[in-house]
Amino acid sequence: MATREELLRSSLSPSLPDNVDALSTLLGGPVNADVHFRPFELCGARACLVYVEGMADDGKIARFILHARSSADSASADPEALVRRVLEIPQCERESRMAEIVGQVIGGMTALLLDGADEAVLMETRGFPARPVGQPTNESVVIGAQEGFVECLRTNMTLLRRYVQSPRLITEVLSVGAESPCRVALCYVADTADAALVNEARRRVLAVRRSAVLGLGELQQLIEDQPFAPLPQMLQTERPDRAASCLLDGQVALLADNSPYALIAPATLFHFLHASDDSFARWQYGTFLRLVRVLGIALSVFLPGLYVALTNHHAHLIPLSLLGSIAEARANVPFPVLAEILLMEFSFYLINEAGTRIPQQIGSALGIVGALILGQAAVSASIISPILIIIVALTGLGNYAVPDYGFSLGLVLCRLFAILLGAALGLYGVCLAGFCMLAGLSGMRSLGRPYLAPVAPARPHGPDILMRLPVWLQRRAPLFGPRRGAGRRPA
Repeated sequence: MATREELLRSSLSPSLPDNVDALSTLLGGPVNADVHFRPFELCGARACLVYVEGMADDGKIARFILHARSSADSASADPEALVRRVLEIPQCERESRMAEIVGQVIGGMTALLLDGADEAVLMETRGFPARPVGQPTNESVVIGAQEGFVECLRTNMTLLRRYVQSPRLITEVLSVGAESPCRVALCYVADTADAALVNEARRRVLAVRRSAVLGLGELQQLIEDQPFAPLPQMLQTERPDRAASCLLDGQVALLADNSPYALIAPATLFHFLHASDDSFARWQYGTFLRLVRVLGIALSVFLPGLYVALTNHHAHLIPLSLLGSIAEARANVPFPVLAEILLMEFSFYLINEAGTRIPQQIGSALGIVGALILGQAAVSASIISPILIIIVALTGLGNYAVPDYGFSLGLVLCRLFAILLGAALGLYGVCLAGFCMLAGLSGMRSLGRPYLAPVAPARPHGPDILMRLPVWLQRRAPLFGPRRGAGRRPA
């Protein structure tokens, strides 16, 4: 008897019982209750439908396939004739490879097997439950569209095409994963995205050799340029409008089944500093919000390190009145400054992680207990100093001002690096940490493109990098596309 691997490499035979037995073996046979084999007669010949309950829509199968028998009397039992004259379902294709048939059936399509034909007809009958389009959870805006991606790839592709209603929008559906295939859509705007960029993205996706890829989160880690870098090199967005803006700027977008967001590449440092509100608000407001955001990031990364450096190594630089207040507040604290601030950082993120994982109904109560009761008790017990609570609170607020969740987590690692160097070398250590971060950013790449583009290396660009000037000044060539044409900065 043929093994499973041999069956997957084989093709259909003209014998219907042999084909049914082979598919039954590959799909789990009678043990797998979700797989159904529906025998019936079509055009005077024996036929069998193969589908997975729950993944395929029973109504489509009954209405467009089984009902077609009434108009099949004058047709021959040939797959090509059935597709042209009998089957009423819009999307049909013929297939003879056993592995492809198994993969499509598992994905929700229905296979029609005919006695005497060595080809099956695969019909689009996907009808599995899916979450309706709703508001984004991590990228909420005050002004702008209020819909986000969902877990269904087809729905996400439709949302994206609603914003980019152009015949040049190309969506290539690729398959990743040998045992459990995951459909990935590579989206780009032809003649706007650089052809070399699109080819590189396609090459990296197709080069993934794993038995299963569960979504874009795993795929991103498999195709990124520098897996050991603390900052993300691809932008994750839940918003179709932002993904569409990136496509019009010459970037590519990756969508996948079971992933309620899009993966945008290449991404630069400035993409992680922008929010969708910036584009919908007037340019004065957008510029102000970006400056506030950059200031919050600077406080988040360097404020704790500066505090440790000044109190441990450069107390003479602190004003005398403030130095007296710090010394008085820390008089009864038994821990050194470094241990104190590391303890507070750990406690802050412990509360944050607990508030994220527990049920939503008690999340606010946990925040009140952690921030007020524990903080006040720690100060009263002389475990930490009051000024440190202010510093950690400002640090956390600055970190929350970052629009991208993954980028904010990367900043936490950068902050710990600055704290340790500040404790060891003082202000020189903080400056060294900043220099190392800048050098690392200069050497990073996103899908082969510089992470600090278009500032370093410098190239012509529009006035929408850090400052957001009026819209009528922003027409220019796409950032990552060919030099010809015009485009916009991503939102």
